[in-house]
Amino acid sequence: MPKNFLIVGGGIAGHFIAFHLKQAGHNITLIDNGKNRSSRVAAGLINPIVFRRMAKSWRIDELLEYALTFYDEIEKQTNTTIIKDINIRRLFSSEQECNLWKQKELETNYLAYINSLENADKVYDKTKNQFGSGRLKQAYHVDAISLFNAFQKAIWVDGELVEEEFNYSDLNPLELKYKDTYFDGIIFCEGKDIKNNPLFQEINVECTKGELMTIHHNYLPKDESVNRKCFVIPLGNNTFKVGATYVWHTDNDTPTEKGQMELCEMIKYISDEPFEILNHTAGVRPTTYDRRPFCGEHKSYTNIYCFNGLGAKGYLLAPLLAKELKDHILLNTDLNPEVSLYRNSKS
Repeated sequence: MPKNFLIVGGGIAGHFIAFHLKQAGHNITLIDNGKNRSSRVAAGLINPIVFRRMAKSWRIDELLEYALTFYDEIEKQTNTTIIKDINIRRLFSSEQECNLWKQKELETNYLAYINSLENADKVYDKTKNQFGSGRLKQAYHVDAISLFNAFQKAIWVDGELVEEEFNYSDLNPLELKYKDTYFDGIIFCEGKDIKNNPLFQEINVECTKGELMTIHHNYLPKDESVNRKCFVIPLGNNTFKVGATYVWHTDNDTPTEKGQMELCEMIKYISDEPFEILNHTAGVRPTTYDRRPFCGEHKSYTNIYCFNGLGAKGYLLAPLLAKELKDHILLNTDLNPEVSLYRNSKS
């Protein structure tokens, strides 16, 4: 028999768990206040390597394999193009970084993700390139707007998607009742707004603001994304998305002059040529101290869950983690201990 679930929050986490539960044959009501659009303004890059440490992203092998299968399924269901492979070129900031790349080339578990350096990488001349550059394998770009439009086709019918503020005083967590409706499970996917949730005050999610720009630039490479200090993603017609800044401990999602100036300074590490700013946006990401999401059931209230802290890698993490949460809810399977809700509770 289908169960009825209430999901609070309509960002990446909320939509992905909604999709998985809907695909399993259950009924969904999603409440979202429509205020923070960080999921929709996100760059959508899936990068298998953490450049600052030249390390593989957490659980990249299984997360990436499942994500590609998931996005392919959504594309077929909705006849929508959501994800494309993209060449990402890292512009080295020092000889040491170049040497570290060369070391990783020799490690078997990196072969799937980094290309061996060639002379063309060292003399690459489409950007400033003092120390050479390296190219990734298996990098992708998710079009956030296309994805959310696809979710509209794949998930929602009239009455299931409710745009309003969630009122915690109308929630009875013992009875799984919100206002006048009883549910079989309630899942909080509120992003930065979890700080207002009285049930999850122990969950240590930080608010991290990121600002991005869309620019017109006649000289940046049109066939690959370049990365140094910032990422630059080609969008076509000499337009590029550039980001992102990091401002910790703020829930203000208004773009700022300071953020724009910072982005302009970042671009100078890649190119000295002039450009035109076409758009400037900002969003507030829910981030965690160890860069691991929070996922699981409340320690006191049965069938009340939290799915949060996806941060800057949400489009890589969300597909598989949402499936694992769905399996946990419906089949009582174990969750990965690294995403435990209470692994670093606030004191």
